[in-house]
Amino acid sequence: MAAFGAAVSLKNTIQDILQSSRMSLVPPSPEILRSAYDAMCCLQKVLLKLDETGYSKIRTKVNALDDRIKEVIWEFEDLLESHFYDQILPQLESDRGRLSFSVHLQSLQQSVDCFIERVTVMGAEYDIELLNMPEEEGQPISSRIDFREINSNMVGLSDQFEEVKDRLIKDEGNQFLVTGMAGVGKTTLVKRVFDDPSIQRHFELRAWVKVGRKCESNETLQCILAQVDPSPGTHHQMLTQRDNDDNKKLLGLLKERLKDKKCLIVLDDVWERDTRLMDSLREKNVQILLTSRLRIEDSPIIRVVRLLNEEESKKLLGEKVFGEKGFPTYLEELGEKIVKKCEGLPLMIITVADLLTKANKSIAEELLNREVLNKSIHEYWTEVAEKQHSSVFEDAYNKISEEQTLEELTDKDHAWEFLLIDWMDVLAKSYHLLLLHADQEEGPSWFSNKDKDCRVHSCWQHLCKKEASRIKFLHVLQSCYEVMEGQRRLCAHSNSLFAIKEVYDSIKTDCSSTVRSLLCHGPIHPYPVPIHAMDFKLLRVLNATRVRFYHIPPDILKLVCLKYLSLACNEELPVSMSNLLLLQFLIITPYVHIIKRGAQPYMPMGIWDMQNLRLLSVAGRDLPTPNSDSNAILDKVLYVYAAGTKSCTAEILKRIPN
Repeated sequence: MAAFGAAVSLKNTIQDILQSSRMSLVPPSPEILRSAYDAMCCLQKVLLKLDETGYSKIRTKVNALDDRIKEVIWEFEDLLESHFYDQILPQLESDRGRLSFSVHLQSLQQSVDCFIERVTVMGAEYDIELLNMPEEEGQPISSRIDFREINSNMVGLSDQFEEVKDRLIKDEGNQFLVTGMAGVGKTTLVKRVFDDPSIQRHFELRAWVKVGRKCESNETLQCILAQVDPSPGTHHQMLTQRDNDDNKKLLGLLKERLKDKKCLIVLDDVWERDTRLMDSLREKNVQILLTSRLRIEDSPIIRVVRLLNEEESKKLLGEKVFGEKGFPTYLEELGEKIVKKCEGLPLMIITVADLLTKANKSIAEELLNREVLNKSIHEYWTEVAEKQHSSVFEDAYNKISEEQTLEELTDKDHAWEFLLIDWMDVLAKSYHLLLLHADQEEGPSWFSNKDKDCRVHSCWQHLCKKEASRIKFLHVLQSCYEVMEGQRRLCAHSNSLFAIKEVYDSIKTDCSSTVRSLLCHGPIHPYPVPIHAMDFKLLRVLNATRVRFYHIPPDILKLVCLKYLSLACNEELPVSMSNLLLLQFLIITPYVHIIKRGAQPYMPMGIWDMQNLRLLSVAGRDLPTPNSDSNAILDKVLYVYAAGTKSCTAEILKRIPN
C-alpha cells in the first residue's frame, strides 16, 4: 500500500505548513490546503479497505492501481513543496533575522482542484477493483494432506523440539502456535515432532493439513476426516467431493470419530485464524499444533522458532555440502566464515549449500588432479567467505526472493507500515538514539542497549531493499552505476560513493528534485564529500554524522524543508541555523573530540527561535540562556542531550523529561 504512505506524507506536509507559527498563510491558502488534506483523508479510508480482504485474493490489478495513485500524490507533493521552497528561501536570503514568513498558494488553486479530481476518480476505481479481486485457486484435498516430502531430518533446535513435544504429551493447553520468520524451519520442527515415536504412541490419531492462504473450514475438516477415519469410503469421499456437506455435519462426523481418542492435528502454514473452526475443536482429547509466520491472536501458547547458533549452522552447511562427514579439514575455517554470513537462517544455509555444491562439482569436472582441485575449491570458497558482495550470496538472495514476496513476509494488517511509515518518524523515535548512544555508556533512560538486537535478517533485507527501490521508497547505493531516477530516499553504506563524479552527476540529474531523505550510514569518512551541493532542495532528513564537515555548509541552511539534521562538525554553528524553520531534530557531534581549556562554545541564541524543535543533541557545546519567549518552545522539547558545563545548560536539562 505505497499509496497510503504517500497520502500520510502529503497530509504531514500540509499540516506542517498549516500549523507553523512562523508562517503566515495568505487567504485563501489555508482553504486550498485543507481541501487537499480532506481529499487524502477520504482516499485513506478507501485504501484501508484492502486490509479487510483475505490473503487468498489476487492483488495484481489493485497493486498496479495503488502504484499509480502513489505517483499522482508524489507529483502533487513535489509541486506543493517546491512552491513552498521557492517562496520561503527568497525571504530568508533578503532578511536573515526574519522570524515570520508569508506564503501565498492561490496560484496552485487549479492544480489542487485537478489533483483532488484525479484522486477521487482513482479512489472510486480502487473501490471497484477491491470488489472484483479474483480468488486464488484452492489446492486439491489430496495435496493438502500429502506431507511425505516434508523433511523431518532437522539439524539443531533440539531444545525447542523437546519443549514442543513435552507440552503436547503433557496436554498443556489445547492449541499451540509455532511461529517465526520465513525460512527459519517451523514446518521442519513440527514435522519432526509429528513423526516422533513418543508422539505416535501418545496420540492414537494424527492429522496433518497444509492450510496456506486459501483453505475453507469445510476443506480443513475434510482433510482431518480423511486421515482419522480409516474406512475407505470416508477417505475417498473426503478427497473427491468438492461441493460438500456443511460444516455442522462434518464437525459431527469428526467429533464422533475422535470420541475418547487422543488426537494431534497439525495445521501448517496458517495465514488467518478460523475462529469458528478452532473453537469447535476445543476438546480435551484434541491437541492442535499450528505453524505460521504471523503472530496469530488468541493463541494461548506461542513458541518463536529461533535462528540456529554457529555450531548448528556449521553442522547444517557441512552436511548439506559434504554429507554426514561434514567439512574437510582444509575448508573448515572458511566454512565457519561462510556460515556466519548466513546469520543462522536455515533456508539461507541450505540455499548457499546448494550453490556451493554445484560450484564444487563444476570445478571437479574441469580438474582431475586432486591437489589442483582442492586448491581451486579453496580459492573459490575464500572468495565466498571474504568478499563483501559474493556472487554466491547474491544468487542465494535472488533465488529466495523468487520464492517469497514482501506480502508473504508481513502481516497484512501492518505491511503498509513497513513500507509507508514516514522515514522521519523512524529516525525521530528511535534511530537517532541508536546512532548516537549505541557506543556510549550514557544515554536517555528510555533507551535500552537490547534495542541494538532489533534487526532484519540480511536475506529479507535484500528482498525489502529490492522492493523499496522498485517502488522508489528507498534506494541503497552500492556502486557507481545505478539507476536512481525518481527515488525518494537514498542510503549509502560507503560514504565515499558521494565523492565519485558519476554518482554525484547521477544524483543531481535523476533524483535531487525528489529525494526527501539522505542517509550516510557507511564507516566514518575522513574528508568532506559534496552531499550539500547536490541540489536537494526538498530534503527532509539528512543523517550525516559519519561524514566530516569543516563547517556547516551554507547550502544546508537553505534546506527549509528539513525536519531532521544530524552532522559531525567541530566548528561553531552559524546564527542562521534558525532558518530551518521546520526542523524538529537537531544532532551535532564533534568529528574529533578535542579537550579544550576554558569555556565551551555556545549554541547560537537563535536555537530557541526554532519553534518545531523536539530533540536537541549537541556535544562539546553549551546552551544559551533562554529568554521568556523560549518557554513555550522548551515545553515542547522531548529530549536534550548536551555536554556543556554551564549552569544554564544544567537548568535546561532539568526541565526536559528524559
